[in-house]
Amino acid sequence: MTQINKSPNNSKQKIIIIALSVAVIAAVAVVVGVLLTRNNLLARTMRLLRAEGTVSIEDQKGSAKPITENSRFQSGDSVSTGADGIATVGLDDTKIVTLNNDSKAEFVKNGKQLELKLLKGAVFFNVTEKLRSDEKFEIKTSTMTAGIRGTSGVVYYDEANGNNETIAVTDGAVEISATDPLTNETKTARVEGGQQLKVILSSSDGQGFELIVEEFVLEDLSEFTLGLIAEDDELIARICDFNGWDPEKLKKVLKDLDNQGVKPTESAVGTTAPETMPAKPTDPEKPTEGDPAKPTSNSSKKKTSKSSKKSVRRTSSKKKKKKSTSGKSSSGSSSHIVSEMSIQNVN
Repeated sequence: MTQINKSPNNSKQKIIIIALSVAVIAAVAVVVGVLLTRNNLLARTMRLLRAEGTVSIEDQKGSAKPITENSRFQSGDSVSTGADGIATVGLDDTKIVTLNNDSKAEFVKNGKQLELKLLKGAVFFNVTEKLRSDEKFEIKTSTMTAGIRGTSGVVYYDEANGNNETIAVTDGAVEISATDPLTNETKTARVEGGQQLKVILSSSDGQGFELIVEEFVLEDLSEFTLGLIAEDDELIARICDFNGWDPEKLKKVLKDLDNQGVKPTESAVGTTAPETMPAKPTDPEKPTEGDPAKPTSNSSKKKTSKSSKKSVRRTSSKKKKKKSTSGKSSSGSSSHIVSEMSIQNVN
């Protein structure tokens, strides 16, 4: 019988190769696991991207949570801002919202289902990618639900006009549903970029429930909204392309406001404190008061009609792309402070 002598060196080499292969596979598995865990964490949690002034976070029980850089918070947590506060929250990498001063919002997240409950004040939203079919993002007030699919705009309580719940869409389109708490009647409407919708609730006799849709131009936007738009070149391009606005003019509007040194006291969307504003001559063709995010009433360019199908009153002509014709903002309020903070979308 012939015996085969196995070389000890060959055996050692094989063992080393096997060990190295196992180590490489294990390292790859660890890296993949870390990436999957990180992505899963980002998908399940929300992040506080920026906080200026007075900002607080509370859990579902109302207990305060510490605020740190890139703070994460869970479904059911709420964010509040004080009179000098502003907060930007990343719901995920493509959905960014910013709370104005004196605002509060609660965030509910269940997988790919997102809900922001605006309890007071104003919130600007910017969704950079259209939602997939299995995703949902809604912004709710006490009576209104806005279905966001891939657009930008601002939702707020109009303190200057009876605290009416309002949404102004700056690009894309939003589906709106509102229910009158007195009559339980529900109405729906579609609001496109360059339009705003205001919910008018019933009076004590159950009459008057309406969804009023109006068009607005660049100068009708509040400083809060303009300030956030002006910090994002991609958003500027998107909004201006949708509405036919001049990007350079949008930037100039905000710059002109800064040069005027106007620093009004901030509120939900911006009711200017008269004592902080310099005296200005009155333009008889333009109202000097009102909501800065609300289109100024102009009977010569807007017509009133009624939609019997949706019971929605539209105070505008058929939607057309247009360029604004005035270089001076009719907005006299809200967050001049925003332009100084350089709010950025942080991924």
